[in-house]
Amino acid sequence: MDIEIRPIAGEELPELVRVFGTVFGDPWPDDAVAEFPKLFEADRSMCAFDAQDGMVATGGAYSFELTVPGGAVVPAGGLTLVSVLPTHRRRGILRALMQRHFEDAQARGEPVSILTASESLIYGRFGYGLASSAADLEIDRRHAAFAGSVPTGGRVRMVAADEAARLLPEVFDRVRRAHPGQVSRGPAWWDLYLRDPEWSRRGRGPRVNVVHEPAPGQVDGYASYSLKQRWTDGLPDNTAQILELMAATPEAVASLWRFCLDLDLTTTIELRNRPLDEPLRWCLADPRRLRTTLLADFLWLRVLDLRAALATRHYAASGQLVLEVAVPLVPENDGRFRLDGGPSGADCTRTGFEPDVVLDVAALGAVYLGGVRFSTLGRAGRVREGRPGALARADAMFTSDLAPWCSTDF
Repeated sequence: MDIEIRPIAGEELPELVRVFGTVFGDPWPDDAVAEFPKLFEADRSMCAFDAQDGMVATGGAYSFELTVPGGAVVPAGGLTLVSVLPTHRRRGILRALMQRHFEDAQARGEPVSILTASESLIYGRFGYGLASSAADLEIDRRHAAFAGSVPTGGRVRMVAADEAARLLPEVFDRVRRAHPGQVSRGPAWWDLYLRDPEWSRRGRGPRVNVVHEPAPGQVDGYASYSLKQRWTDGLPDNTAQILELMAATPEAVASLWRFCLDLDLTTTIELRNRPLDEPLRWCLADPRRLRTTLLADFLWLRVLDLRAALATRHYAASGQLVLEVAVPLVPENDGRFRLDGGPSGADCTRTGFEPDVVLDVAALGAVYLGGVRFSTLGRAGRVREGRPGALARADAMFTSDLAPWCSTDF
């Protein structure tokens, strides 16, 4: 295979965008191409070049912090922009790109790689596990009354982009550091989010940002929404899309949802990319009215340094497990490891002891953030119990108070 894989120079960024847009059938507008260098980490690019045809495959990564159970964070390589031209499929190029990404992430001290998948079938064979899911929800505004016992208070007010730039990142950082599955966002990401250029809206209206103040000068939550206009028989029939809602307190959660559900001229409220344990359903007087329109995988996770990854997160219950893990492409993580963990921390070392649980690295990625129980994977035939009671012990250790949730698409 006469293929070279290498990082690209700045002048090659438009070609990366062209190849990626060709594969996905979605050419980028000129304004989006101009924004691209501000967000993309060119030194983490890994594009494939055919000696005759030029660039034929693309890939890159973002340098993230990933929150794990217990409130710790681990460095994570966020794989992105992976594509292979249809003329060059079935030649091992994707496998070579993945191997290069794994090597790069390990060299940077990132014990895990994460991604959001365009096709859910692809990445399991490279050891990624389905680590978090998300839901799109919808409710008719006429049936969105709250139960009488739900407390709301404080003040919700709109903020312009300059004030939002000061307030929203701080609130987000508080929330993401407490929520497994969330990743860090850099200044360039926030700049694009708050400017909300026309090309990024894909038919929706301009983004509106509001914050919740429990007391003057304090902010503990925000929501961003846009309106899709529609008039039916002369009557307002708008849809409000809640693009993001982040809140650090229960009062902020309830108050911001109450604001969003009371928007004038709307009949339908759409909630995008919400966690599986979204509390809004339990605020409603009639919870059946909150309909799930999509439930899908979101974050996929691949463990690259098993000992570092398992030792960084905390565990809900104290205990010891011997894990036998099969790891393709990163053989130094293949074998048996003893995990001693609890609420205050953990240690993970190689061992020769008989295994309590036998699994592959994709299953380990699935359970790592607490998004699925070992026993569930056991019933699915994805993990095997080596000693009686081991799956129940693993369930108790790996469970998370909050369902893992990543609100950042990359």
